[in-house]
Amino acid sequence: MGKVTLKHITKAFGESVVVRDIDQVIREGEFVTLLGPSGCGKTTLLRMIAGFEKPTSGEIYFDDELVCGGKTFLPPEKRGIGMVFQNYAVWPHMTVHDNVAYPLTIKKMPKEEIRKHVEESLELMHLEKYAQRLPGQLSGGQQQRVALARALVAKPRLLLLDEPLSNLDAKLRESMRFEIKRLQKTLGITVIYVTHDQTEAMAMSDRIFVINRGGLQQAGTPEEIYNQPVNPFVADFLGKIDFFKGISENGRITLPDMENQSLSYIGTLAGDVYVAIRPENMIFAESGELSGILETQYYLGDVDDCRVRIGDTLVRVITDGYAYRNMQEGQKVQLEVRDFIVFKDDGSLEEMLKIKT
Repeated sequence: MGKVTLKHITKAFGESVVVRDIDQVIREGEFVTLLGPSGCGKTTLLRMIAGFEKPTSGEIYFDDELVCGGKTFLPPEKRGIGMVFQNYAVWPHMTVHDNVAYPLTIKKMPKEEIRKHVEESLELMHLEKYAQRLPGQLSGGQQQRVALARALVAKPRLLLLDEPLSNLDAKLRESMRFEIKRLQKTLGITVIYVTHDQTEAMAMSDRIFVINRGGLQQAGTPEEIYNQPVNPFVADFLGKIDFFKGISENGRITLPDMENQSLSYIGTLAGDVYVAIRPENMIFAESGELSGILETQYYLGDVDDCRVRIGDTLVRVITDGYAYRNMQEGQKVQLEVRDFIVFKDDGSLEEMLKIKT
């Protein structure tokens, strides 16, 4: 088993609908991330896939097997899944070996088989030499790897991860991202991963499901989600982006708050629009479509994070860190806009960008 089919999954607690009509297929061997702000419904969706919550309506299939829907409900222990939680949930009084062995012990598997499977799982997670240690003798990252080894020891058909890295420091989080992705590729296992961290989602996923207010906003590859967002919320939630009012006509978009400077536009939207520009797509150039005054710059080592004033508007520009040596606050600059996204201005932008729980 590797495929998960969600058919019109809805979950309500009383009158509060927390997951709304999710209808998607997660393919075998795919790494899918459920991404969204806190309280958007992503963990509830994961718990329904795991069997810890029942949908109010809809069906869940593992391959062609109905595990939840109508009168059918397969409990978590019967679904053949591995799950890792945010708080690791390793037992402090058990050794690493016994923690990892626990899922097999409660199945009353023969001791020799348990030993073999545990050794394989510990080796996979580079934990062999820690087998007889207690969790309190390990670092946070090592404890997280113990939780992963325990989730994988029974060779599950599906691995579910609920914000597993949120308690780790930044450097350890980064290394664990690559560790989990390596693991998934090595095993060819299907992974569903919950996070609110956009960088994690971009780095690890084959596809991202962006969720807000219980509804699926967009499903696609990281590149599709980042470069072709279907609405302003998706554009705003994934990465850095600024929105500017514009008027589209005759192949150009005029920006009233930027001294009526304009951008060339070959799209089809006309009239009142919003131009959405990611700061890395603003490039300092000898000649560009926009001109303004460099107001501030913040040297961050690898990048120079700048603010350029154009009329009544501050435009964010993120450029190479070396630019800091050659730029002076107060100087006039030209900006080439490498790429931008255009949305119709229907008056809903402010409401759409609000994060509601």
